[in-house]
Amino acid sequence: MKKLSITTVESKATLAESLIEDHMKSMHHPDKSVDENILSEKFVNIDWCCERSPLVGTVEISFSAGSNGGTRHVSLPVKTSFWVICTKEKEKNYKLTWSYSLS
Repeated sequence: MKKLSITTVESKATLAESLIEDHMKSMHHPDKSVDENILSEKFVNIDWCCERSPLVGTVEISFSAGSNGGTRHVSLPVKTSFWVICTKEKEKNYKLTWSYSLS
C-alpha cells in the first residue's frame, strides 16, 4: 500500500449563522431560568435556546501521491447535524454562541 502525504484539508461545509439567528428570532422560546437562590445577585440572567441544524457540504483533501505523482485532490461529501446554542443579547436578538456536531 502506498503512503500518501496529506498536504491540506479544507472544509467547504459551513453553518448558515444568519439564517439560524433569524429563525431563532422568529420563534417563541419559553424563558429558561435558574432558581434565584442558587445564583448570587451579581450574576446576570442569560436567555438562551438550543436547536438542531442540518449541515451539508464537502471536505476538500489535497495529498501528495509520491515522488512523481504530483498533488492530487479529493472531495468528500459531508452530511451531519449540529446542535446550535443561541443566547439573547441586550438588543433582544439571538446570536449563535456555540455549536457542535452530532456525528
